[in-house]
Amino acid sequence: MKNNLEKWNYYLELLNEKASAFMDTINPLVPSIFYKVELNGKINDCTVLNRHYSFGLYFNGKKPTNKDIEKIEAVFNSEIVFTPKMAYFDYSYVWGIYEGKESISKTAIHVKDVFENRIAFLSFAEAEIKAKEIIEKNAEEKLFKETHKKDANYKYTENGYKFLGWQNGWKHVYFDADGNVTDDKTKQKTFGYLTADYPEYGKCREQKHRTIEVSHNQRGSENTVSCPICMIYWKYDCSD
Repeated sequence: MKNNLEKWNYYLELLNEKASAFMDTINPLVPSIFYKVELNGKINDCTVLNRHYSFGLYFNGKKPTNKDIEKIEAVFNSEIVFTPKMAYFDYSYVWGIYEGKESISKTAIHVKDVFENRIAFLSFAEAEIKAKEIIEKNAEEKLFKETHKKDANYKYTENGYKFLGWQNGWKHVYFDADGNVTDDKTKQKTFGYLTADYPEYGKCREQKHRTIEVSHNQRGSENTVSCPICMIYWKYDCSD
């Protein structure tokens, strides 16, 4: 190998061979096309361009530097722990038509998403079922918001709602990655409120009720959240 670019390509090819063998364990099939369902229920016909594993390796400029070569060598010589999260299909799809011409977009999707039938499908019929489900859910959500919409002047108490107070002043606890309460700062991932401390809020949250949120000003100093099912509401301040 005469130069750094040749060295880079050499190690990258070997890494890709290892990655390809791993991705075959997820699913050896590389489809020519799949169908991705968007958040609005639209189905995109996606043409697979390539399958790749992201090692996070790249260089700036036309040629890699000596440090770039040291980095890719270190990755190649390390014990690589492969994960499905870094396996992708590169694909293209038509995202619009302007003046009679198709506008093509290129992006990537996790390999596992195509085979786990969450947002992408190998069968158009299955994609149609998911699209219908999303469209119906969106329509239900829209109807809920329109039925229970409120503005900054809405009279909650006069309309039967119970005020739970300002959430900023509530007693909060921290949870670890498994959702257990923890005081260990190294394990804390999120924070929230216990049902034992706030039973009405907790019951509403546990039942995953939809809520309506109203912002009273652009500063974010007053926001109101209400649940039309539980007939409760609370406020919070998110201003700086």
